[in-house]
Amino acid sequence: MVWAFAILLLFAAALIVFRIFAQQRVAKQIAIPPQEGIHSLEKLRLGGADQWILIRGWNRTKPLLLFVHGGPGFPEMPFAHVNADLERDFVVVQWDQRGAGKSYPAPNDSLDVEQFVSDTRELSALLLKRFGAQKLFLVGHSWGSLIGALVAARDPDKFFAYVGISQFADALESERTMYRFALQQAERTSNARASHELKQIGSPPYESMRNFRTMKKWVNRFGERDYQPMGRWQFARLAFASPIYSWRDFANLAWGARTSFDELWREVFYKVNLMRDAPRIDVPVYFLEGRHDRLVTTSAAMAERYFDALDAPRGKQLIWFEKSGHWPQLEEPEKFRAVLIEQVLKDTQ
Repeated sequence: MVWAFAILLLFAAALIVFRIFAQQRVAKQIAIPPQEGIHSLEKLRLGGADQWILIRGWNRTKPLLLFVHGGPGFPEMPFAHVNADLERDFVVVQWDQRGAGKSYPAPNDSLDVEQFVSDTRELSALLLKRFGAQKLFLVGHSWGSLIGALVAARDPDKFFAYVGISQFADALESERTMYRFALQQAERTSNARASHELKQIGSPPYESMRNFRTMKKWVNRFGERDYQPMGRWQFARLAFASPIYSWRDFANLAWGARTSFDELWREVFYKVNLMRDAPRIDVPVYFLEGRHDRLVTTSAAMAERYFDALDAPRGKQLIWFEKSGHWPQLEEPEKFRAVLIEQVLKDTQ
């Protein structure tokens, strides 16, 4: 027993030391030149809740880019170093939304779509005022693309362009599509267990999170064999090296992601349909979609349907990431950077 405890302590100590070295290495790689650059981790108050933002850029006069993360409750800040090269051409603002990561916990009864939309609009206005800018680039991933599309549709004058990554459209119809896909694959492969479990829970909408996870399990298992989606260990490895996140922040991330999703999944996802709620966006629109994205609530197929239906009088582009699933910005970071700089930035500046 003593030996086991001693080994556990040694392992924990080694992990801590290894992480310190990893953080120092990454911090050195992504260091911002101090003369004209900006690197600021700040707490501010949005909609009555304390929330954290990270602002980084090599030149503070470059265009602002606000990243609205996914989840809900799964911040992008611990992975920001993966796309640090963007900071040469933008002032990038990473934001831990209310109830997520550094901004956990959120005030009671404040997790609803309109509150997140209000927070995003308030933060955009604060950033524009602080940097003396007229517009910024708005980028939303997954859940963040639900918020981003609504904000861009309502406040087009604040934005150069809207970029939706793994774009949200209609969660209920997306889930029904993925359910049909899983059931068809189960019957095609004569998988009796899958057929039984899927028929037992029936088609969405679901009242039970257990049923939702059952359907999601089989969608994932019947995914394309030549593509392996990002797993927990890949996320952990990337986040582990973050110079921005503490051990406490990681614990808050886990709690916040669970709390936010449980709170918002049924009450929000099933009520929002962007084809109805944001049918027109009056800024240039870019959808960045992983070819292999079969995430239940935001499948690439449903994003493509929204793209086709969207009225975007200032132009729209659908850009496929052939080697990606739900996380193009992490799975193909070089292409992600190239799209933002060589297409989005050049087109709009």
